[in-house]
Amino acid sequence: MLRLILSSLLLVACAQSSTQPPLRKPDGSWHLKCGASLDNCVRQAEELCKGRGYAVVSGMSKRKLYGAELGVSRYEVREAELDIACADLRRELPTVQCLPAPTVQNTAPSVVSPP
Repeated sequence: MLRLILSSLLLVACAQSSTQPPLRKPDGSWHLKCGASLDNCVRQAEELCKGRGYAVVSGMSKRKLYGAELGVSRYEVREAELDIACADLRRELPTVQCLPAPTVQNTAPSVVSPP
């Protein structure tokens, strides 16, 4: 039983600290998946932009709590992501344009009553 608990904790710790390589987006910006902390994203952004600076286009930090509320086996999983655009070689930050949120259209079929 103790072995199961220890291996579960190790698995959770590894999952929380995992980062993925930066993903270059078609517009030239970057998407960063940073594991458990936005601090990881900031460090990765600094390295990626070589200290020139960057604009944060979007980001999120998500926290999920698993296990019974009063249980001993509760654990937390965190995820952090940032979309950034690096400054150019003259250290000019890019202009970030916010696009309006997409509208959702109702595609449910309409009911037609017989004549």
